Amino acid sequence: MSEQSEQVTTEKVMEVKDLKPVASISVDLTKHHKKETEIESAKIVQVPSNFAECGTQWVLKVQSVVLEEIGEGDEKIEFRASELFNLAQDKQGKLTGYPDSKDSNLVKFMKDMNVEHPDELKGKKATIKAYEKGVEGNTKTYLKFLY
Repeated sequence: MSEQSEQVTTEKVMEVKDLKPVASISVDLTKHHKKETEIESAKIVQVPSNFAECGTQWVLKVQSVVLEEIGEGDEKIEFRASELFNLAQDKQGKLTGYPDSKDSNLVKFMKDMNVEHPDELKGKKATIKAYEKGVEGNTKTYLKFLY
């Protein structure tokens, strides 16, 4: 056992009956639903994928400016609207472009944003969609774009 191991104390700090609720910091992200925001960036990133033969998928990550912040310094958390749009790649995982199908979510989003190419998205105004997603009884609110 290393010297830096976590130690558990059996010292009685407080009786269970004496515990009181403490206000926690939270943010109501639903207030951003259907509000307009500016797209700050559109970047190509690679993410893990269970569907791609190579195990990763190239995506276009589109994100808004910061909408909310809580905490300070190293504890600061920023909230933004963001969305990942799949890009086209070959079986080895090499990026080849973006889908041009009218059914592609990226093409639908670009049409809604009135742009012809993904590099024109930065600086455009987009509408936020707030939605809730629950995992094992724990519901969280996420922000993406309405299109």
